[in-house]
Amino acid sequence: MLRFAEELLILTVDTENREPVNIPQHTLSYALAGAVLMDLALENRIDTDVEALIVINSTPVGDSLLDMVLTEINQEPNTLPTQSWMSRIAKRADELHALALDRLVTKNILEIDEGGVFSLSRWVSRSRRYPTVDGTAEQEIQSRMIGILLSDDIPSPRDSVIISLAHACGVFQRILEKSEYEEVKERIELISRLELVTRSVTEAIRTISLSEVRTLQRVARERTTSEWPQASGRLPVVGHAFKLVGDLSTFCTEQYLKHGPVFEVDALGRKMVVIAGQEANVFMNKEGKFHLRTRELWQHFSNSVGAANLLIGLDGADHRQLRKMKRRGYSKRFILDRMPEVVAVVDRELSELPFDRPLSVIHVLQRVMTEQITLLAASSSCRDYIDDLRIFSDAMHLVFVNRQYPKFIMRMPRIRRARRRLEMLIEQVLAEHESKSSTEKPEDLVDDLIELHRSAPAFMPETDMFINAMGPFLVGLDTVASATSFAFHALLKHPDVLDRVRIEADNLFADPSPTEEGIRRMTTTQRVIMETLRIYPIAQVLSRTVTNSFEFAGYRIPAGTQLLIANSVTHKLPEFFPDPDRFDIDRYSPERREHVQPGVFAPYGLGHHGCLGRGFAEIQMILTLTRFLHRTEIALESPGYRLKTKYSPVPKPHRNFKIRLQQRK
Repeated sequence: MLRFAEELLILTVDTENREPVNIPQHTLSYALAGAVLMDLALENRIDTDVEALIVINSTPVGDSLLDMVLTEINQEPNTLPTQSWMSRIAKRADELHALALDRLVTKNILEIDEGGVFSLSRWVSRSRRYPTVDGTAEQEIQSRMIGILLSDDIPSPRDSVIISLAHACGVFQRILEKSEYEEVKERIELISRLELVTRSVTEAIRTISLSEVRTLQRVARERTTSEWPQASGRLPVVGHAFKLVGDLSTFCTEQYLKHGPVFEVDALGRKMVVIAGQEANVFMNKEGKFHLRTRELWQHFSNSVGAANLLIGLDGADHRQLRKMKRRGYSKRFILDRMPEVVAVVDRELSELPFDRPLSVIHVLQRVMTEQITLLAASSSCRDYIDDLRIFSDAMHLVFVNRQYPKFIMRMPRIRRARRRLEMLIEQVLAEHESKSSTEKPEDLVDDLIELHRSAPAFMPETDMFINAMGPFLVGLDTVASATSFAFHALLKHPDVLDRVRIEADNLFADPSPTEEGIRRMTTTQRVIMETLRIYPIAQVLSRTVTNSFEFAGYRIPAGTQLLIANSVTHKLPEFFPDPDRFDIDRYSPERREHVQPGVFAPYGLGHHGCLGRGFAEIQMILTLTRFLHRTEIALESPGYRLKTKYSPVPKPHRNFKIRLQQRK
């Protein structure tokens, strides 16, 4: 049986596009609290009216979602009013939300993608029914509720409760057409008044929500945009421009500690608002898609390659469609099924590298990891094009995304030559995929792209094929290669951890081919990757344009604002990660689990634009790192070397971070 909190979450998913509808976070928090109280009432554990909430049976229900709240209620006298309990339980809404969501995923009713965004499962979307433990299929809740609203029958107590909760959240106004809602509005109001417990809890939701909204609006009016704190360290003319092309994570953390979660930066007269901290990350995950978009940041990039559909620059339905197409080729499952090929690339590189000579780590890993991705996702090699990829990628980001250099830079001979060579490479890749037989090579991301072009040429025209097919050649160059380079440095500076990882590496490669079970056992290596991403975030901040005004931390952020979300600030805050500058992989142990606090660990971005290939990248980093350690002895070229970081276009170790390799016996 589904609990009210679970049914409420399902009702907040649009069955047509299978994604959440926009429910204000504070309203949903109180509704989840009310849902648990209503379940406790129907389980005869509490009774409630507008004046007070009374425990009538303190025996646990045997349900983790309900017993968590019942335990808290049992610790207080039975004199607190219902609204007080609503407010207290709503503070635990993130906990309730996560638990209910996890249960729905386990039941195959909801799905969560790599970016942490939930949607209705494909099975439920097709069948309009829910799978249950005994093998039967329960009718999908939206269909059931609408059927009740259109009939004259008296609903069951459970159906009355869920209709009342949904009504208090404004769900029906969002999932029904206006004419449909007007037709059933009177009946919704009638049903919502049938039960006393229902009336008291829904009245509490409305009263508290309205009060909170009015408070937020009053504070926002009092604190206008002209009162935003200005980030310190501003220079004449250039403003904070030099800071914004450097260590943004540290800069934003310093400003957050000085000014709080909202402040303004200025780069050559271009003003941007920064939001930072746990609250900003949680907002981005839960409500970002309703208020923000990415199009403006990537518009010039897209125009420069003549493309309309670039995944990172799309929003809404177009973003969902393209993300869905690319999901398989960048999935964790995809790389797990082809691990021997990933390892073979490392072995080939090691067979050609000189031993006992200084090697630039970032350059070695860019070759290795870009080759791995292109072999899997595009069935092609990039070994002869790695310099072209570096030149083209850096130029495009610096000119069209970061806007550090003028456009005429793109006419420089070496950049034009790199682009021409890459265009020829992609033409060849597309031609090979068009002509290959179904049994010749495994299907990959480029095959999926070609199929999308065939089935939806208006959405994916030929003009967009070049940059989308080049995606696999670019994604690893400045992301997984950089992160793995930072991991190498961390291990070389912490030999005790390196020894632990090497033991796991030797265990993984004791058999000819690594196994999925072997990967799961590599807990030390997985924690090394996580701690590396925390200390050396590749995605330091996220840039968005505000499309719908919103209130945040007492400020009203108006539409049209250029917004930076400093997602990595929480990585450096001691209240979440004690002694945050220390490399400590045991933060992620079952005993500590510092990273599971809502919104504090965000190395892959946030919300609907979170990294699509995070699972793919984690497996790739683990295999590459451990294969090097299994095959070679690694030492710093200069034992006292202090890491230097290059921040443009994204953070990566400087090329002077060098190592020497020796063959392991």
